[in-house]
Amino acid sequence: MHTLGLLVATMTALSLALLLAVPPHREVSYGFQRNTTATTASIPISPVDGLPYTRRNIRFDSHGTSCDAWLYTPLSPEKPGEAGGSCGPNTSVGLIAQFPVVIMAHGLGAQKELGLHRFADAFARAGLAVMVFDYRTFGGSDGEPRHWASPRRHLDDWRAALRFVQSGGLGPEYDTQKVGLWGTSYAGGHVLVVASEQAPGSLAAVVSMIPHLDGVEASKASIRRRGLAASLRLLGVGIHDRLRAAASDLLQHTAAWLHAQPDAQSARQDAMPDQALTDGRNVSVVGRTEFQGLVSEAERRLRQVLLALLPPVGSWPVLEPAYIKLVGLEGELAVMQLSPDQLKAYFAKHPKEYEGGWRPVILSRFTLETSSYSPIKSVPRVTAPVLFISALRDQLCPAEQVRKAAELLPASSSSGGSSSSTGELVELDCTHFDAYLGEYLAAVTDSNVRFLRRHLQPPPADV
Repeated sequence: MHTLGLLVATMTALSLALLLAVPPHREVSYGFQRNTTATTASIPISPVDGLPYTRRNIRFDSHGTSCDAWLYTPLSPEKPGEAGGSCGPNTSVGLIAQFPVVIMAHGLGAQKELGLHRFADAFARAGLAVMVFDYRTFGGSDGEPRHWASPRRHLDDWRAALRFVQSGGLGPEYDTQKVGLWGTSYAGGHVLVVASEQAPGSLAAVVSMIPHLDGVEASKASIRRRGLAASLRLLGVGIHDRLRAAASDLLQHTAAWLHAQPDAQSARQDAMPDQALTDGRNVSVVGRTEFQGLVSEAERRLRQVLLALLPPVGSWPVLEPAYIKLVGLEGELAVMQLSPDQLKAYFAKHPKEYEGGWRPVILSRFTLETSSYSPIKSVPRVTAPVLFISALRDQLCPAEQVRKAAELLPASSSSGGSSSSTGELVELDCTHFDAYLGEYLAAVTDSNVRFLRRHLQPPPADV
C-alpha cells in the first residue's frame, strides 16, 4: 500500500509539475543564488581602526544550521604604566572584565548590515558588548532556500542566539547574567515573544523598536489598502510557493526511492534457506516474512518498470521556490507597499553591496503565516524591563498598538517617556523608516543607550 500510494503521488506530482511551473503573476520570481563573496561589511574592526571597540565575526548553531554574527567588544581601559595600550577586548592580568551583552537582529527580510551597525556602534561605545546575528538563510548565515522569512523559524533563531550567549558561548569576558534583547520592526515582536518565555530575572532588558504586534490587525489594514482582489492574489502566491515546495520534496523522495537498493535485511532474508519451524509460535512469523519478501520483490519489479517508462530523473522539472517582492510601490505585488518617499528611506540605510547577494525578496509562503503571528499576546508574560519605541506616522506598525502593548506590561510609562519599574514608551513624530535616519536615529539611539546602560551596565568596580 505504501508503494501504491507513492506511485499515485508521484504521478500526481509529475502531472502538476508543469502547472506549478507557470507563474501566477509576472512579479513573482523563482530561485535565489547565494553569493558567498566577502563584502566590506564582513571586515573585522581592530584596535588600530581607532574605535573604542573591536568587531569580529562569530558563528552559532540554530537547529543544525550555522548562523553568522558580528560580535562587538568594548576595549578595556589601558592599565596604568602598560606600554602599547590595549591589544584586545581585555588587558587586565588575573581579572577578566565582564561586559553585558545586547543581542540584536533585524526585521522582516533584512540582515545585519542593513543599518544595524549604527545602533551597535552606539551600544559598544557605551561599554556594552553586542552580538548582531543573521537569521538562517540570510546574509552570512547558512541555510536553503535563501530568504526564508518565517516567524516560527526566526523565533527559533532568537532562542538559539540567547542560549548561546547565556551558556557562555562568547567566552568568560561576557556577562551571561546581564543579557538584553533588541529587535526592530518584525523583530520588535520576536524579542517580546522570546522574553515572555524566560524566567523572571534571566533577562536584564528588552528593546522593542517600532514593533510588529498584531498579525490580524495588520492583515485587515493590508486588505483595506490593497483591496480584496490584490490581497487574494498575495495569498495565492503563498499557496503557489507552498505547493511547489511540496511537489519538489515529493519528486526528490520519489527519485531516491526509484534508485534505492534492497536493504541488508531484505538481502539476508532472500538468501536464507527455508528454516521455518512449524510449531504454533513461529507460523505467523514465517507468514509475515514471506509476505515481506513478496512486497520487496514487487517493489523491485515496479522500480524497474517505472525506470523504463519514466524520463531520466535528471530531466525531471526543477521546481525552484517562488519569491515575492519585500517592498514595492502602491499597486505592486509586494509584502510592504510604500510611498516613493518611504521606499527611498527604506534603501537609504543600505550599503552598496550586500552580504550573501541580498535582494528585496522573500519566499512567497510567508504570506500564509503572517496573519497568525501576534506577539502582543505574549506581552503580559514579559517580566524584564521593556523599552518601546514607536513612530506616530507609522502605517506598518501603528503607534496605537505599541501604546496598547506598553499598557499590557505589569507596569508601563506615560507616552511622554517617563520611567516606570518595568517599561518605558518613547514616541517619535515620524514614519516607520524615518526612525533609522537623521535626527530620529539620534533620538532613538540616545534613548536606547540610556535604557540599556541603566539595566545592563554593572556598577563601577571599587578602586
